Order: sequence, then structure tokens, then C-alpha cells
Amino acid sequence: MGIFTANAENTTRLSLIVNVILFVLKLVGGIVGHSRALLADALNSLLDIVANTIVWIGIKVARRPADENHPYGHGHADTLAALFVALLLVITGIYIGISAIQVIIEKNYRAPGEIATIIAAFTIVVKEILYQWTIRAGRKANSAAVIANAYDHRSDVYASSGALIGIVVAQIGYPILDPIAGFWIGLLILRNAVKLMRDNLHFLMGGAPDFAIIRQITETASGHTGVQHVRDVKVRSAGPTYIADLKIMVDGELTVTAGHDIASDLKEILLKTVDNLQDAMIHVEPLEDLSKKGH
Repeated sequence: MGIFTANAENTTRLSLIVNVILFVLKLVGGIVGHSRALLADALNSLLDIVANTIVWIGIKVARRPADENHPYGHGHADTLAALFVALLLVITGIYIGISAIQVIIEKNYRAPGEIATIIAAFTIVVKEILYQWTIRAGRKANSAAVIANAYDHRSDVYASSGALIGIVVAQIGYPILDPIAGFWIGLLILRNAVKLMRDNLHFLMGGAPDFAIIRQITETASGHTGVQHVRDVKVRSAGPTYIADLKIMVDGELTVTAGHDIASDLKEILLKTVDNLQDAMIHVEPLEDLSKKGH
């Protein structure tokens, strides 16, 4: 597998390297070019480095096999890494916003230099490329941490766009717009962080995935030979994978062995056809019970 293949590990590794380079460029550019917005963006890149490191650890831990203490594996390490990224983004957004307000109140601003414009424009291009590459890898691996990393790249695109607009307008003759752009960056980062946190808390608390997955499981089970009815289909997240729990109704005249065979065959099919399905717990009940339970 090539180093440039779009998978979870490669995209995280590349993100880490790029963020180190961008941090140095933004820091130097912000200092030399006197840009508050670019310095704010440099802080964002510094925390991106920390976030990438946490994502890398999350991916490694999530891939550990199940053990006695974690019978369903370590998949939620991926979700926890995503939550940590979201938390860092919240801290970054708040800090940048407060710093920008302080600069505006103290009127401690000046027009940025040309180097700030170049670095901000370069960041936009690089981060958009990283976003496209990372979101594709994250969705393929169904990794919350990698997807969070991708949206972090996208928020950087918006943030750097705001920085660039502020820098250019400040150079024209309105330097106050540079810290205003920094404040806008903080709001954007905070907004994306809250969404990431909400989504991953949903899965960490056992929230159901997209309804399309539940529908696929239901339809596959309903069409399986020997299954006469399907009910109580539940699916929960286990990090990048899912665990399904469902009840199937079979002919009450069947032997226990025959009912078990139907469930075993169905489970095998579900694990093969449903993406990222880790396990399926199938309960077999006689069809006669359906009328008694009022279903």
C-alpha cells in the first residue's frame, strides 16, 4: 500500500507534517508581516499538531483486537480522539476570539505585510487539498477521528480565508479589519467544534447511525430464507464499526437447530454485506408469538 494511498494512517501522518510546516510559516509570516489574523491562524495550526497526534493514537488504539476487558474491541478510542479534537477547537476558537477583541479595544493594530497575504493564500490551497483527501479516507474507514480531522482542515480553509480577507482589506487602509478577521476565525472554529462534539457524543452514548444502515439490515433480514418477520432492529456505534441487535420470527414448528441455522446464515450474510458491521446479535422467536405480543 503506497504512502499516498488515502487511508486513515496516511492522511493523519501527512496532516501532521503539513501542520508543522504551516505553523512555522504562519508564525514567521505573522511576526514579520505584522498580522494578528495570521498569528491567530498559527495558534490554530499549533493545536492542529496536537489534534493530529491524538487522532493518530486514537486510530492505533481503536484497531486493537477485542480482549477480556473489552469484548467489543477498542473502537470508541476513535470517537474519544474525535471529541478531543473538538475540545481543542473550542479552546482555540475562544482564545482567538478573546485575543481579537482585546486588540480591537486597545487599538493595537497595524496593516499586515505582503508575506502575510502569500502565506494565508498558500494555506487555503493546501488545507482544501488535505480536506478532500482526509474526508475521503475518513468516510472509507468510517473513522470519527479522521472525519473530525478532515473538518478541522475545512475549518482552517474558512479561517484562512477570513484571515486573507482581513489582511488584504487592512493593507488597503483599514487595519482594524485584521483583528476583526481574527475574531471571525474564532467564531468559525467554535461553530465547527460544537458540531463535532455533538455528533461524537451522540455515538459515544450509543446513538444510532444513519437510518440507511438500519434499513439495509432490516431489508436483508426480511428477505432471508426462513425469516417470516423482523422486528426490534437496533444498531449502535462501537467507534468506526457497528453492532446490530434484531429479532427474527420463524415458523414455530421448526426445531431449535433449524432456527439457529437460519440465524447463523443471516448473521454471516449481514457481516459480509453491511459495511463496518462488527457483530449482529440475532434473537429467534416463533411466529406464533407475534400475535400474542400484539405486533
